[in-house]
Amino acid sequence: MYNYLIRTLWSLFMVVMLAACGGGDDPASSGNSGNSGSGNSGSEESKDNPNAKDPVFLEFKLGASSNSKYLESDARCSISNAKLEITAKNIKTKAPVYAGMTLTPSFKVNDNHKVYVENKEQRSGITPQDFTKPVQYRVVNENGKEAVYTVTMSFSFTGLPIVSIRTKNGGDIASKDYWVDATISIVGGPEFEDLELTNIQVSGRGNSTWSNNPKDKNPYKFKFEKRTKVLGMPKHKRWVLLANKMDKTMLRNDIAFYLGKQTSLAWTPNGYHVELVINGNHKGNYYLCEQIRIDKNRVNINEMKPKAELTDADDITGGYLLEMDTYWDEQYKFQSNIAVPLTTNGSDIGRNTLKVNVKAPDADDMSSKQFTYIQKYFHDAETALYSENWLDSEKGYKNYYDIQSFVDMYLVSELIYHHEWKWPKSTYLHKDMGGKLVAGPMWDYDYDTFTKRKVWYCCNYMWFPRFFEDPEFKALVKKRWAELYPKFKTAINYMSTMKNKLKPSADKNYAIWTHFSGPNGEGSFTFEQAVDKIQDRFKERIEWLNAEIPNL
Repeated sequence: MYNYLIRTLWSLFMVVMLAACGGGDDPASSGNSGNSGSGNSGSEESKDNPNAKDPVFLEFKLGASSNSKYLESDARCSISNAKLEITAKNIKTKAPVYAGMTLTPSFKVNDNHKVYVENKEQRSGITPQDFTKPVQYRVVNENGKEAVYTVTMSFSFTGLPIVSIRTKNGGDIASKDYWVDATISIVGGPEFEDLELTNIQVSGRGNSTWSNNPKDKNPYKFKFEKRTKVLGMPKHKRWVLLANKMDKTMLRNDIAFYLGKQTSLAWTPNGYHVELVINGNHKGNYYLCEQIRIDKNRVNINEMKPKAELTDADDITGGYLLEMDTYWDEQYKFQSNIAVPLTTNGSDIGRNTLKVNVKAPDADDMSSKQFTYIQKYFHDAETALYSENWLDSEKGYKNYYDIQSFVDMYLVSELIYHHEWKWPKSTYLHKDMGGKLVAGPMWDYDYDTFTKRKVWYCCNYMWFPRFFEDPEFKALVKKRWAELYPKFKTAINYMSTMKNKLKPSADKNYAIWTHFSGPNGEGSFTFEQAVDKIQDRFKERIEWLNAEIPNL
């Protein structure tokens, strides 16, 4: 009995002691104490610092010391704590900044605060970041409170869009005959939308402008997998990068296209100057423009079926795209039957057979029946032009040639003194289904243009001596000149605008490349002097033509 009383008293004592300590294995007695009460050392509130400051950025900048390749001075950003935004616009850089490039920001936050991008901690002046698109930075204080800032920056190298092409494995673009797999991205700057990283194929292009040395300032062409909008221009797969390496002004093609757009020519290529980077190497100023193709947004004529799908019932009268050029290098090509006269000041100095490349349909799609048709049509047009009945309404040349297009093309070509009209080179024609031969589109004006003042030129070559024997053609030339003269004069101000716009890019371009003087005679000129020269000659020439054309 005594032992029993002792054991009972001991058990009661232990229960009282355990209850007093809050212990025991009974879940009901434990009460999940790890999450309860401010006095519990394991609770969140027990870790809070009542004096902790809000998570904010005190400073955010791109420091010149951390980004010496790109910046000459610090670029400080504007911080809005209310909107949780950090911004910097048009940061001036020494080298192009494009998608995939990283810069290193410096920033300040309060003590014991940490900064993250996604889940990676960022260290001021150490951790790089790609700022070509908005980036979210997260500031976290010691209590776990966070604020997420959107950091948006824009960069201004020369003020022009930056086109970055990176080839597969960093290989050279060493041929104009083979396509190389690559990616492209474009920083559009203040004028245009950016183009995100996109797959393309790229190759060289050009004839006299192409060099097999990939280190030269070569022209290129590229194509997307699907139709893509570039720098605000209508969607298409195919695009061109012109190097303008013979043109110190970098403007001859652009001004010629500007003049063409003042006329009634059906389509003139659009283009914009850009900074080109290939595999991380800045290649200088290029002219990104639309390639000549049959398309609703370009040469808008009927695109015929490929030969495998053609039937005898299909109309093969169009469309065709032809190029007259001394580089007679297409698979489907022919020569004119009639050698056209070469004249100077009205004197016949020789004859020249026109060499014609069929550019469309493509060689793989062209049927022998189509080729026979367009070759015969071209020869029939020549025959009509030089026949005795050439002015006849039913049999004459106007049944084959769209006269207004040839008048407008002539006026632009004469105005700019299109030297290669003589041979000719890069001189395009097109023909739609059931239609006539139409002049255009315009192409290739970097060689010996804008160089002469008071001399007739284009009227002496190709079919134009014959055209000018027609009083109706001559009358239309006078009429169209009177209509186009005030529009053409606007090119004078356009040249001044573009000179100012391209000056920073020209400085960078000619720090990379030694200009090839060539026939333009501008090797010793500065960029500004070269633009002033063509502007002055254009002013003289347009006024001379304005006095002479009414007297034709």
